[in-house]
Amino acid sequence: MQGADPTTEAILDAAVVEFEQHGFRRVALDDVARRARVSRTTIYRRFSNKDELVAAVIERENVRLFADIAVELKNAAPQSNYYVEAFTLSIMKFRRHRVLERMITDEPGLVIELAATHYRAGIERMAEALRTIFPTGLAERIGEQAVTELADTILRYAAMVLLLPSAQPLETADDIRAFATLHFLPSLPVALRAVPAR
Repeated sequence: MQGADPTTEAILDAAVVEFEQHGFRRVALDDVARRARVSRTTIYRRFSNKDELVAAVIERENVRLFADIAVELKNAAPQSNYYVEAFTLSIMKFRRHRVLERMITDEPGLVIELAATHYRAGIERMAEALRTIFPTGLAERIGEQAVTELADTILRYAAMVLLLPSAQPLETADDIRAFATLHFLPSLPVALRAVPAR
């Protein structure tokens, strides 16, 4: 959440710590308020309920995660196809994230609930991240529809890898690359397959 006021940032910071330590379901707003050194009323002025707070934490952490991924992709030569590498890096970074990984591991049902409510916003955030991650001019060359289709495809395949069991191991970066090459890459929008990223 860019431009958030210091009190909101303190609340989100406190929520991250509480969610990391205790899980999303078990944390009460009183716990967050105590850690942030604010009143429950202060939290309710910014978030109407705990679900809104959870969504705000996830959004902020996703924004930070994608910024980190963008920097790493721009500074490293991909070991394979650019799209495969971007997908692989995204999965590996997500799994190492202290709160997002806990949500996937401990609360897969919550992930589905949040997806049902916030999927359109998730596509928009992912598309915005792609515009940042892409090499200069690529988003303009492939067009807005292709960027949106790619965002949707990434979210669907990432959910598959993160939430569902697999017949093949999907633990290492090489495992993810192999999966992405075999399944994710062929599913990309035609406009992307026609215009290489590099």
